[in-house]
Amino acid sequence: MTRNLLFTFFGLFGGLWLVWPGIISNKGWECTKDIVLNADQKPTDSQSFLKDLHRKLKITTSLSPKTLLKSEKLGPMDKFRVVGDACFRF
Repeated sequence: MTRNLLFTFFGLFGGLWLVWPGIISNKGWECTKDIVLNADQKPTDSQSFLKDLHRKLKITTSLSPKTLLKSEKLGPMDKFRVVGDACFRF
């Protein structure tokens, strides 16, 4: 039982690490926190506008055109994948 749980844990972690190598870096987690916490905020000054623009460009460049076209109908797993691709891939 313990061995199976151990193999499952290493399999999940290894699979995530192969797809998103930045998942073990602090920079990737800061990017994720920035996207999640500031997703609904509107920029109020030029500094926040530039930071918002940088975040949106980073997300947009990590998406495929198909995902951009159906962006209104993204489910929770699709949103999770988008944030993961934007922050954890090098």
